[in-house]
Amino acid sequence: MWYCIKCGKPTPKEKLIRGYCPDCFVKYNDVFKKPLEVKVTICPICNSWQYRGEWSPPLSIPEIIEYILVHEASKSLIEGAELKSLYLDDWSQLDPSIVNVRAVLEVSVDGKSVSITREFTAKITYHKCPRCLARSIGKYSHLVQIRFTSRDFTRELVRDVVKTATSGINPDLIININELPEGVDIELDNPTIARRIIEVLTRKYSARITSSFKPTRYDSSSGKWLGVVTYVARIPVFKEEDIVLYKGKLGVVKLVDKNKLLIMNLETNTLEEVDLGLYWKNQLKHPTRIEKEEYIVREVVDNKILVENPSTGEKRVLKPSRLTNNLKPGDRIILIRADDIESFVPMEKGG
Repeated sequence: MWYCIKCGKPTPKEKLIRGYCPDCFVKYNDVFKKPLEVKVTICPICNSWQYRGEWSPPLSIPEIIEYILVHEASKSLIEGAELKSLYLDDWSQLDPSIVNVRAVLEVSVDGKSVSITREFTAKITYHKCPRCLARSIGKYSHLVQIRFTSRDFTRELVRDVVKTATSGINPDLIININELPEGVDIELDNPTIARRIIEVLTRKYSARITSSFKPTRYDSSSGKWLGVVTYVARIPVFKEEDIVLYKGKLGVVKLVDKNKLLIMNLETNTLEEVDLGLYWKNQLKHPTRIEKEEYIVREVVDNKILVENPSTGEKRVLKPSRLTNNLKPGDRIILIRADDIESFVPMEKGG
């Protein structure tokens, strides 16, 4: 049997910690090389907090203090000691800047575990985080301008685009969102978030991106110009029942789903899924001019359909197609002419 060097209590050798029984070791030895200082800065607006120069998302005050204590304690233990766990057993806030806490630590010293209860004082200061400060003065370093290829867009589309582009992003990372007649501007001070939004707009809406940099001041310490990076994301706009030109053929948009369109080919009367990105390759576009004329079927003979414009008296001969092969005398059809490309559509189907 071995004995504690402090109290003389008989103690098995495997439980002695540097000659002390566990109780005396905790009572007469400090496992920390120096007193722990717990200092935290909290943003009074969004409750985010700063530790060692880095701002983190909001937590409760006990959670923040516990996090800091774990990291500070791990680095401040005496040689041969290792922190296994730490939790707050109690805490009280004396005033906005002082919080007293009681923590329970499980520490391994030379491979032997002891439980230690310690009291600490945490000092809290309050300063606006960079994002709230930037928001309060309207300062941003990255600007995402969402624009559309046509002014004929809805506010519902704008809201859908913004919701999709910012999904999963902490609102505190966005300085401001401004809806404008021509689109929407998203102001940011985080380049990673700006690039993430651009990637979503490109992938989900086939947006075309251009970027520019406007310097505002020269930072002599880094030897670089500081300023605003602007991304302009232009999104093609199509609506259901739009008449479009797709690969040189006339079509009608039947469904719009972000970066996909379902188009009915007016020549073959078939539906085709179309990638909105083809707009930028000039394979999908709005006609510059669309004209519609009404005709009446006068005669159907063999492979010929005779139609007449009742307003002008103009007569034309058509060959049957999937759209017109069931026509009979007296039926009304519409001639759609878009950028010199024509297609006849029965009125009950083409309006």
